[in-house]
Amino acid sequence: MAHYNFTECKTLENGATLTRRVYETLREEIVAGQFDPGERLVRRSLGKRLGVSPMPVTEALHMLEVDGLVENRALYGSRVRVLTIEDLRTDEVLREAMECQAARMGAERAGDAELGRLGSEARQLDRLMRDGDPESRLGMHLHLEFHARLAQLSGLERLADEVRRVWSRLLMRLNWIKALRYRKVPEDWHQQLVDAMRTRNPDVAETKMREHVRYGIEDDVAALEEYLKRRRLQSDG
Repeated sequence: MAHYNFTECKTLENGATLTRRVYETLREEIVAGQFDPGERLVRRSLGKRLGVSPMPVTEALHMLEVDGLVENRALYGSRVRVLTIEDLRTDEVLREAMECQAARMGAERAGDAELGRLGSEARQLDRLMRDGDPESRLGMHLHLEFHARLAQLSGLERLADEVRRVWSRLLMRLNWIKALRYRKVPEDWHQQLVDAMRTRNPDVAETKMREHVRYGIEDDVAALEEYLKRRRLQSDG
């Protein structure tokens, strides 16, 4: 796990607070699978490692709870959110609803220049999936940000924020169960989404996004079921 010291940086150049920096650090570590599901997050220990007082850690943990990455239990404190099939299914439904609507609205509202920039990001992401390591932190970051930026083209910034939250939870689960594996997809898998939006036909854009979102869902559910089964056997043993 990375070690940081934020004692002297109460406010960053971009205006972010110390709490925000602690939040972003813990969020990245949780999404990357550096904490186990259900692992306790002790404020004093985290504060000591990050070089801060417990207060910004407490505030950051509340923000992570809003994101659905952390949960609080009475007499127990904060812990990394546990894995459940229901949560995975719920997030997949939320993702489909939000991203399909974002694709519809983007097809109607986005400018040509905006779609051009999104197309460039799609080509970069597709090259990484084809030639690079989609399991790398860069790959995960590009994947999340591509879908969030697509959602921004709806003109609704909060929709993009919610897409980021759902994607963070999905990546967190996939990293925990080691299921973020390469699946064979068309070489222009993400470019197809942009091309569908360029038709300016919201029905075409929605149909392509629905196909995209639903791809591999059952594989992820099966992988999580197998992971939870192994965990139960280890606990019983």
